This record gives sequence, C-alpha cells and structure tokens, in this order.
Amino acid sequence: MTTEQQNNRTTEQQNNRTTERKTIQFFMLVTNRDTLLACHSIKSYEKLIPVLTNYDWKLVVYCNSLKDEFKKTYVEEWKKLDYVEIVDNVNYVNPDDLIPGTSVYSEEGWPKRVEGKFEPCGVVWTREFRKFASDFWVTVDADFEILSPDFVLMAFKMLEDQSNLVAVASDYNGPCYYFDTYSQENIYGMERYNTWFCIYKKEAQKCKTSLFYYQEVHYKLRFSFDETAKFQYDLREQFGYKMKAVDKKYRRSFIHYGSFSKNCSLDTYKKICTYRRISILSHRGLFGSSIIVDKVIRRLFKIIHKRLYTKQSIERGRLNYQSKLDE
Repeated sequence: MTTEQQNNRTTEQQNNRTTERKTIQFFMLVTNRDTLLACHSIKSYEKLIPVLTNYDWKLVVYCNSLKDEFKKTYVEEWKKLDYVEIVDNVNYVNPDDLIPGTSVYSEEGWPKRVEGKFEPCGVVWTREFRKFASDFWVTVDADFEILSPDFVLMAFKMLEDQSNLVAVASDYNGPCYYFDTYSQENIYGMERYNTWFCIYKKEAQKCKTSLFYYQEVHYKLRFSFDETAKFQYDLREQFGYKMKAVDKKYRRSFIHYGSFSKNCSLDTYKKICTYRRISILSHRGLFGSSIIVDKVIRRLFKIIHKRLYTKQSIERGRLNYQSKLDE
C-alpha cells in the first residue's frame, strides 16, 4: 500500500468515526402492578422514531418478575415493536427469594425493603447502569408517558451542547421538608433529578456509588436521599459534573402517573384506560396549551380526578407488600 493510499484510508476511517451515530438505551422496569399502564407508556416511545433520527436507540423493557399471564398477553405484543428489547429477570433472581418486607443491601451496606414479589429498583439500576455500553443511558418509569417528544429533543441538545453536563431529567425536586406518607414521619428530602426520565452520559459510570435509597439522621431528623439521589450527589461533589432539568414549559409534554409499583386497585385494562384519559385531560387538557378551553378542561378534570381517584392516590402513597396483581 502506497503512502497516498494509507493517507486516504486514514482519512476515510476518521470520517466514518465522525459520522457514527451516538447510541441511546432507554431502560424501563416493569412489575405486575404497573404492566397495564406500561402498555401505553411503551407505545408512547413511537413518538421518538421520527425525531431521534440522528441516534441509534432502543427501549429495554426489564420484566421484573412478571407472571406468565402478563408475559403471554402483553410482553408478546411489546416484542412486536421494532424499538423494544425485552429482558427477563429470571436470569438474575429466583422469585421465591423475593420476600416482601425483608431487606436487601447495597455494596455500601444501605438497606432497602423488598416491597413486593419483584426486585427493588436500586438493585436493578445499580447492576444495569454499570454495564451499559451506549453513549447515553436513560432511566424511564413504566408509569411515565411521552405526550410530545419536544422535551426529549431539548434534553439531548442540552447534553450535546454542554460538555460538563452529565445528566438531564424531565424535572427536578429541590431539597425540602415534607411529610413522608410511607414512614409517617417529617423528613428532609435531598435534591434529586427525577428518575422517571433521566438521561446520563456514559461518563457518569466513573461514579461507583450505588443507585440505592440512602439516609442519614442528624438531631433526630432524617435526611432522605431517594433512589439515585446519593449517586447524583456524588457525581456532582466528587467529579464536579453538572445536572439540569428541562425547562418547565415542557411540563405538559409528558405525564408521570406516579408510584404505580404500589398500585393494587387499578387492576384491569379498562380501569387503567379510564384513569389514564382522565389523568391526561387533568394534566394537559386537549392541546397542552394556555388557551381558555384547555384551562377549563384541566380544571374540570382535576375535580373529576380528585373525586374518582383519591383512594387510589392514598393507596400509592404507602407501602403495599401484597397486591392481587402479583398473584
């Protein structure tokens, strides 16, 4: 090979590397309790097909101890979607070893209660986060639905434009005092970029902190780091990375139904469909706009939602170690 040929080949290889598309792995945990709602959430990722054309991406659906009935009925349908990859946790855990009410521990010794016949999210996230090979890894909840893809595009633009930015979330909870319905205590919640949609760059793997729940008690007050919050804290404090959430103007581009891994009573597909429609109308209206019609519709359906689903909201605000959906 001549020198000129070698130079041409080197230039061609460099051009190929430059034009290589970056890769994204969306990672969704699905339990028996949120499977029915996940059917809609998974389908909503179709909205990304026409807009994420500069990336190679897939949605990994992690079946967290799903029962055979749901695997046959729903998982088989998910497999038909080109962008979905199914992972079954039978390769990682024996369901008989998952005893609700017992504790599992992180590498650091932090305890986490097993809430049902499924793996706690911190266990799975820690394991899967450390081995992902894509350029971006995104935690997405089974009860999080994309209504418009604009916030997703903005999140990736932020990450591409700002080199010191290691993560972008759909929204953010700042540090605050609040009453914790699970423990029935007043606690101080530490800041967190919320896990229901949070994109991490591959550089975040430098941090070896577990993605578990963590807490400290000072002067009889509990300082609570919800799942991933301590990991995010260490990313900022130990490595100097920055994190952001997309602008609040995108808040109607998605909906987080909230804590469906604790769902017990919304146990049929028909119930879920009705709940979903009312929730979207109370959150977004018809168009997700500030026009009078949308404001009226949102206000009306918030009243309807409160009257119909107060019991279900209270239910998901406590630990439910047993659910007939697990049976």
